[in-house]
Amino acid sequence: MLTCFEIVEGIGALLLVLYLSYSLFALLARPSAAAPPARPLHFTFLIPALNEEAVIGATLRNLRATAPEARVVVIDDGSDDTTAQQVLALAEQDPRVALLSRRPPHAQTGKGEALNWGVGQLLRQNLLPPAPLDEQVLVVFDADGRLDDRLLAEARAAFADPDVMAAQARIRVRQSGAQTGAQAAGWRGWLARLLLLQQDLEFYIVRHIQLLRQRVQTVGLGGNGQFMRLSYLAAQLRAGHSPWPPVLLEDFASGLEVRLASPRYRLVFLESGVTQQGVTDVRRFLRQRARWTHGNLQCFPRLGRVWRAPMPLGARLDLTYFLAQPWLNLLTLGLLVYYPARAVQRLLTGEVNWPLTLALLALNLSIPLAWVLLYSRENRLTPRRAAFAALGMPLYMLIMMLSVPLAFRNFFRGQHGWAKTARHAET
Repeated sequence: MLTCFEIVEGIGALLLVLYLSYSLFALLARPSAAAPPARPLHFTFLIPALNEEAVIGATLRNLRATAPEARVVVIDDGSDDTTAQQVLALAEQDPRVALLSRRPPHAQTGKGEALNWGVGQLLRQNLLPPAPLDEQVLVVFDADGRLDDRLLAEARAAFADPDVMAAQARIRVRQSGAQTGAQAAGWRGWLARLLLLQQDLEFYIVRHIQLLRQRVQTVGLGGNGQFMRLSYLAAQLRAGHSPWPPVLLEDFASGLEVRLASPRYRLVFLESGVTQQGVTDVRRFLRQRARWTHGNLQCFPRLGRVWRAPMPLGARLDLTYFLAQPWLNLLTLGLLVYYPARAVQRLLTGEVNWPLTLALLALNLSIPLAWVLLYSRENRLTPRRAAFAALGMPLYMLIMMLSVPLAFRNFFRGQHGWAKTARHAET
């Protein structure tokens, strides 16, 4: 009969196999073959904004310079700063910039609700280009986003396939922080620089995971650089469905809804991307990651639909793995407590299996080091900065894991409020 120790260590071994297998497949993932020839498309950027006076002006100017043919619509979600005034000032000078304003009690109820409302207003107020809806693409853009000038051309090629309903751009984190963060002296500045670098490294890993998920048609949508065909959005609203479900991870949920709406619909990943600010404060970082995990927990009930809907087995397994992440992370957090305590006990009793221990340690270190190596090569990091990335990764992962119990606490308490990440002005 198995002991409690054997059961726990068996669970740990299973989680390790899942992690190593998925990571290895992601490491080996490569971009797909060339997309079909581009077709004419009309892009409308939709920016949900709540108290974004520090960044909104620079973002609008960047979009108008980088994508002069596109329209830009800002949803002011009940801001009490100068966000709306800045947008109106630019709209008076540029007819391709527009402002939509939400007011209490409907404002500040969540990003997904703001986006659903905004699309409805675009359709009702005739704020869209005079073109068929299947030739129009909506781009969800963060108020601190910056656009790669190659992205829209890549999106045109991707959406040439009429079955592509959504796409996600690659996300990069700008290595610039507030003067009280990344530029500060001492341990706070060191920790802020570590957070910025590790967030960009994390999104580099996400890029490889997206390339892998594209193979099984489960590309995940994010909150920044999210492309959606307007004909799909209009059809969802007419049917009484919210394209962005009322959960804290509304971006992933919106992509999941696309995948479940029809077995024909496809989601793709765009290599050209967008950049955004990183979080340089540990408390804000924990709140952000707790919100993401919380939103994932809210999406978990969709698992039944995933297994009932017609889709390949690989897609079902991948979506199941993603939806189960909060629970797997909770198990991992428990194992992070168990294994050190068990190791001390074995050292005291002389029961350590050193060959097995060293082999497991090498396996656990190999994948993170491989990611750092590939990331350093792409970004041409100096040896010193590459070492900073490698040595800082365990601390970063530990900080991320600390957000898991916070997310579960908020979820089970029913605290589903929208905790927005603050931005900072950049020079």
